[in-house]
Formats: sequence, C-alpha cells, structure tokens
Amino acid sequence: MAKHTPDRSLRFETDFSAARFDDGSTVKFTRLERRALEFFNESAGRILTRSQILDAVSAPGSEKNDRSIDFLINRIRAKLGDLAQAPRFIGTQYGEGYVWLYSPQRVIADLSDTFVVIGPFMGAESFGDMYGGAAEFAQLLQADLRRSLQPNQSVAIAPCLTSDERASGPALSIQLGFFRDLARAECVITTRSGKGGRIIDVHRFELNEGPGQLAALSEQSRIVAQRAVAAYWRGAISDASVAKPLPVAITEDSYRNREAWSWSAADSRLRIMRAEHPDDPALKIMWATQLHAKYIQNGAKLFRSGADTCADDEAEIERLVLETLDFAQDRPEYAVMAAKLLYFVNQGYRDLALELAKKAHRADASLTSTLAILGQLLGFTGDEDAAERYLSQAVELSEDNSQEQIYALYMLIQAHGAFGQRDKQAAALKRMYRTRPATVVFFEMFFTDPVSPSLRARGMALMLNRAKATAMLKQVAYLSARLYADPGHRENALLTPANLVVKRFGPSVVPEEAAIHLPGLIRL
Repeated sequence: MAKHTPDRSLRFETDFSAARFDDGSTVKFTRLERRALEFFNESAGRILTRSQILDAVSAPGSEKNDRSIDFLINRIRAKLGDLAQAPRFIGTQYGEGYVWLYSPQRVIADLSDTFVVIGPFMGAESFGDMYGGAAEFAQLLQADLRRSLQPNQSVAIAPCLTSDERASGPALSIQLGFFRDLARAECVITTRSGKGGRIIDVHRFELNEGPGQLAALSEQSRIVAQRAVAAYWRGAISDASVAKPLPVAITEDSYRNREAWSWSAADSRLRIMRAEHPDDPALKIMWATQLHAKYIQNGAKLFRSGADTCADDEAEIERLVLETLDFAQDRPEYAVMAAKLLYFVNQGYRDLALELAKKAHRADASLTSTLAILGQLLGFTGDEDAAERYLSQAVELSEDNSQEQIYALYMLIQAHGAFGQRDKQAAALKRMYRTRPATVVFFEMFFTDPVSPSLRARGMALMLNRAKATAMLKQVAYLSARLYADPGHRENALLTPANLVVKRFGPSVVPEEAAIHLPGLIRL
C-alpha cells in the first residue's frame, strides 16, 4: 500500500466512499469505514472513545464489540498510508480513544462555545515525521490546558484551523509552527486572543527528535499551557480593569466559573507572570492587591491557625505600591487601587490616598472602576454623605448582577452598618440576597440587626466553635473596623458579629484587636 503525505488537496467523496490524493491515486472505503470517516470528520479534534465510534458505525440490532474498532481503524490507516507511531490522520489517545487530526473541510462547525483551539499546524506537512510530532504535542497541550482551565472551558484541536473559524468565537487560539534549520527542528507557538486574533504570546523551542522526545514535549507543553493562560488572563484583567475595580477584574473569571471568588487560582497565575516579568509595575500592583485579597478570602482561616503574616504582607504591599506610584498616577484603575492599599497598610498615608483616589476618579472615563473604592475611602475617613453618594452611584452604574455591582453593593452595606444606618443597610442587604441568594451564608452574621438578629444569623452563630468566632472577629477588625477614623464607626462595624458570639461564648471570645473598638464590652 502506497504511503501518502497529507495535503490540503486531498478530497473525500461527499459520501466518503473514496478519497483522491494529490498524486492522482484513489482509495475506496467499505460501508463501515465510510461511517467511521464521516463520524471522525464531524468530530475533528475531539477524542472519540471506542464505544462512541462503535455506536456511530453499527447498524441497529447488530452485535457490538469494542475491540473490532481497533481493526477498523487499522484498515483505514492502511488505506490512507497512516502510521500509528507518526499519525497524520488518526491519532491514538492511549486509554481514551482516537482523534481525527486532519480534515480538508471545516474542522469544527462552530467554535463559539470553545475556549481554546489548538491550531492550525503550520509547516508540519512539508516533512511527514513532523506531523506525528505535531499531533502528539497538540494532545499533550490539550491535556495541560484542561488542567489549567475551568471544567466548562473546552479545548479543541483543529489542525487546519482557518482565520474565519478562529473569528467565530474562541477566546484563545494556539498556532503550532514547525520548521527545520539544517539538522535542527524547531517549534514556534503563537497564542492569539479573541476574534481579532491579537498576538499575546510567542514561545519558541527546539524539538528533541531523539531519545527523551516525549519528556521534552511534555515539559514544553506545560510551559506553553501556563504561558497561554497567564497571557490571556492578564489581558483580560487589563481590559476589564478599565471599567471595573482591579480586585473584581482579577477574580471575576474565577467567580463566573466557580460561583466563588478563587484567590488560589488568581494567586497561581500571578506567580507565573511575576516570575517572567518581575519588574512589571502593573503586576506589582496586582500582586499587592492579591496580598490584600488573601485576608478577604482566607482571613478567618489564617487567623484561626495562626498562619497570618499581616506585618510582612503589609510591608510588601507598601513597598510594591510605592515603587509603582509613577506608573499608577496616569492610570486611574491602578491609581485608585494604590490609594486603597496605602490607606490599608498605614493610615499615615490618608491624605496621599485620598488625593490619589480623587485624581483617579476625575480621570476615569468609565467611572465605575473608581467610584466604589473612592466611596469606601471616604467612608473610612468619616465623610458619610459623600461615601453613600459615591457607593450608591457605583451600584446603579454597574451592570445588573455583575460582579462589580456586587462589589459596590457589599461596600455600601458595610458603610451603612458602620454609620448606624440600619434601615438603609437592611434594604441594601435585601437587594444583595435577591441578586445573589448564596451571599446570605457569608453576610447575614455580619450585617443583621445587632440588637434583634435574624433567626438565620442566630442559627449560623450556633454552628461556630469558639476558635472560629474569635478568628472571624479578628478578620472584621483587620479588614474594616480599624480603618474607620470615627470611633463610633469602628464600634458599629463590629457590633453585629460581636453581639452574636458574645451571647454564646461570653465576652472573652472577643480578641483584643476587636475589643479595643468596643468600649461597652466588659471582658472577664
């Protein structure tokens, strides 16, 4: 049987009864082979199990045998001149099934629901041995990307991807380019973002064609997957932060896909990017924001276990922000976050923080990326009217049910509580629960009426042990109460959770960090 190198001029008959190669030779296919080829072509780039292929080719009522699929695949490979060790048409995904690597027609009919497409393969067809390596690398990359992404973010392989197909919707496309320079073969990976195909990353490496090839490809696959996801994520943050607060931009993708803020996912991505670009000022502010977010996401757990490193983290935040002030001042979305972080680590920066935040707000074309943070800062300094005005507008100007609206609404609820505006707080809290019902689990104990707490809040308090209750109060004191300039505001910020846990455990449950803001508390 003659062996054929795949070429874009290869054409199947419309019913897959035969195929004609560029050299003019023709091969014919049996009924089962036709059904298999049709199914493969419709599912190009996707791993198909033996059972799936068997169901597609078997006639109703016929006896089915998974192992017969291996014989069928071998016959098709033989007719196409395809080698299992260097596949050009049908690749083997060991332990899973088979994948169709080549199609002269559309590879995937609709990419609108596909997050990443690996393709096209460029240059591999000019020498047959490289095409098998391209397919193998694509399968490794597909697996690594799946591990790096959320479960609902799909990854497809499309060896013959066209620009029109790329424009139909995938968030990322990763082109594999192959070339040989004398005795050395190299691969260039080009990652593009969005429908416009903007290049966001390029990675080049030498192909090891001798012993250890699989290990080398596996290592490069992990690198490419990490770089591609990090490059996309950073681009998404940069685009989003123009119209959203930076903490929202960093966590929004994880929120959308997991229905919970994922600090750990953002942390791992930022670490990769910082290792590659340690002096990037935007990444420094993102990292400082991430250190602050650690105590929002995991503060109670850290305080309970004694694993908190507040002093070290505050020193690092301060250093990073001060190093990037020149960069941030001309970029409102970064400047307002720098202001919040400086105020957080040292209230001696109060005047500078307010100046930065107000200047950022005046320069912010979108308004929504600065309104909420400026409102929160004004609340900390005691300007109740301005804080309420800015935070209320941040809520109304944000898209309904968006993460930035929830971010602003949370700050408004927090401010109403600190100002003692219980009726306004209850109304805002009701809106929060109506928009995101799951938030009741997190907010009810902190924002219910401090004198007449809800049954739900009392029930939640009963589920706490003493250590958790103490850690929870430490978290509230650290993240918000201590930042209010007005002693009455500091007390109000702690009153609700403190009353709930004191009724159960007694005043000694309140840690010193919180007790200093509760003048009416008598500790035993």
